[in-house]
Amino acid sequence: MGWTEQKMAAEGEVDASTMSVAAGMVTYNPDLSDLETNIPSILDQCGHLVIVDNGSERIEAMEALCARYSNLVLIRNGRNLGIAAALNQVFAWAGNRGFRWVLTLDDDSCPPGTMLQEYREYLAHTTGKRVGIVCPLLENRRDGTVFHSKRSEDECITSGSLTSVEAWRSLGGFDEWLFIDGVDFDFSRRLVSAGYSIEECRSVLMPHQIGQSRTIHILGRNPIIWNHSAFRQFYIQRNAIYIDYKLGTYSLASSLRRFLKDLVFVLIWEDDKRAKVSSMVRGWRAGMAKIRRMKHPS
Repeated sequence: MGWTEQKMAAEGEVDASTMSVAAGMVTYNPDLSDLETNIPSILDQCGHLVIVDNGSERIEAMEALCARYSNLVLIRNGRNLGIAAALNQVFAWAGNRGFRWVLTLDDDSCPPGTMLQEYREYLAHTTGKRVGIVCPLLENRRDGTVFHSKRSEDECITSGSLTSVEAWRSLGGFDEWLFIDGVDFDFSRRLVSAGYSIEECRSVLMPHQIGQSRTIHILGRNPIIWNHSAFRQFYIQRNAIYIDYKLGTYSLASSLRRFLKDLVFVLIWEDDKRAKVSSMVRGWRAGMAKIRRMKHPS
């Protein structure tokens, strides 16, 4: 029995009445100094943290860091199973131990000290709704721009979100075919369709950074240039088509408009243009192939 399994066996069940919220994190080659700084502040609020690692190279150093905390569990996957699969592991771990909510965080997330308290107070004053997710406002670390983690009525990002374990279970979890991109938007759209609500607690402002993103100012608007890697661009284009088709909102015209918009942003404002455009085209083709197979399963 390895270190993680011994720790999990020793913990036993958690009393849901006193420990109803666990924090969850998915890692892949994280900055260990970020973890060292952020873990104590997370545990101060949540009491328990489960980290699912997707095959990081410095896993021994991560184990040594995690071993300092009796209320931290590290689950090693050994290889990259994708964000969706790892998130399902987080929620399964939490649900099996009586937690009702999971606060999902990135490896570089440092939640404000009153974050969970403010979420609890917000939930206490929310009546007449089946709340599935409570999420914060976000502050871009690069330029201080404040933006919404709830991008629309039925879309919010994972980092900083407090998500109902019951809602996760009723939806059948996160879609593991997506691997890395659109996992949160697919889940939140399905959640709203199932009758749950996404609530944005605007008293919580959490510093956040997505890749090399930055905000630009054009025609009175302030769009965010995400500057995702070529690897990520493949999944962005592939998964957007699949998610829309799966949820009944797909049209070729709207998908083409989104692709062209993303293409313009890459060509004008981003670097590594050739590799990104190549990945976008391959992702588009892979997404179209996926929905053809869904239309005509063999």
